[in-house]
Amino acid sequence: MKKRMPRRPRVRIAALFLVLLLATGCWDRTEVNDIAIVMAAAIDKDKEGYRVSVMIPLVGNMGGATGGGGGSGGDRPYTIDSDTGRTIREASERMQARMARRLFYGHRKVLLIGEELAKENLPDALDITARLAENRLTSFMAVTKGNAYEMLNAAPKLERFPAEALRELLKSDGVIKIQVKDVAHQLNVQGKDAILPYVEVVKSKGSSKPNEEIQIGGYAYARQGKMIGVAREDEAVGIRWLSRSTFKPYLETVETDQGPVSVTIRRGKCTIKPYLSDGILHYRIEAAGEGTILEALDNKEYEHKNAVELLEQRLESKIAGEIRTVERLARERQVDIPGFGLLLNRAYPTLWKREWSSRWPAALEGAQYEVKVHIVINRTGMFSKNIGLKEHPHE
Repeated sequence: MKKRMPRRPRVRIAALFLVLLLATGCWDRTEVNDIAIVMAAAIDKDKEGYRVSVMIPLVGNMGGATGGGGGSGGDRPYTIDSDTGRTIREASERMQARMARRLFYGHRKVLLIGEELAKENLPDALDITARLAENRLTSFMAVTKGNAYEMLNAAPKLERFPAEALRELLKSDGVIKIQVKDVAHQLNVQGKDAILPYVEVVKSKGSSKPNEEIQIGGYAYARQGKMIGVAREDEAVGIRWLSRSTFKPYLETVETDQGPVSVTIRRGKCTIKPYLSDGILHYRIEAAGEGTILEALDNKEYEHKNAVELLEQRLESKIAGEIRTVERLARERQVDIPGFGLLLNRAYPTLWKREWSSRWPAALEGAQYEVKVHIVINRTGMFSKNIGLKEHPHE
């Protein structure tokens, strides 16, 4: 005969199950219909203090055609709002006061800083980001040419949202990926200055109705938290090598006596080593990479070793020159983009603290630099000559 459980324990167990059932509700839940998701934010300097602008998707306008240009078949699928305040938070709260939904920054993809604010004080734009947990430190960050809010009003045709076009550009192989957390680190570490992608709006050509497209124009660089210039073209390529981040393929075009040749640098690596010689600070910079010929308008036969070696030498000279443009920036503008000081601190911590830290990066002016580049072209393409050229038989 089975024994029955005593009455009192059974009552307690039943009461426990009842409590668990009543505790399953979400008393502090947030419904999607109650929030306005911010896809991108822009911060500018304003006469009152700051201007904050946000891009918010409009769910009701996101149906229909999937073409770019922000929904060219009807109303665009997003709205942009903006307001000013003495602080960034005050400007945001003024926007919030006229919105039926709560602004939610947890899904922000891009944070844009206007050029004027970047020149005055970059850390100001990061203060609120670090204080509030919902502000994503993994958002991509960039400085804009002119006002940042104007970038949100651009209308790229390949994406429905300018924020999406910006995010795709800022994480592409053509640019060094910079997130909010990276900028915060660069601004706080001694011996390295901050860089951010520099974005601008350009009008496309070749169409009766030019489109407004967003492009990366180079890198804005800062000294002591203030933007002091923009590195473009050769300087931007030099920064790509000296940043020592994950290498991304890029295109180099070199001029020869017979015409230009375009080569993709598929792989690359750069090392920087500081050392002292006769009391003078030296930096040994060594870069190495592999390339593929994509287009050769010099009509040379690149199955021959001599032709390949000559092209490799031209590439090495060009890349060395691009690296030296960053070295000149360090001397002339006194800005340490590659982190020469950080490497020096690691190699000579005592001397760094005693001799260099107090006058860095001005001390870079007296440093000597050795640049060595080694490029191997190991893919010359399927054809050695232009297939469009007629071959003449030997007489």
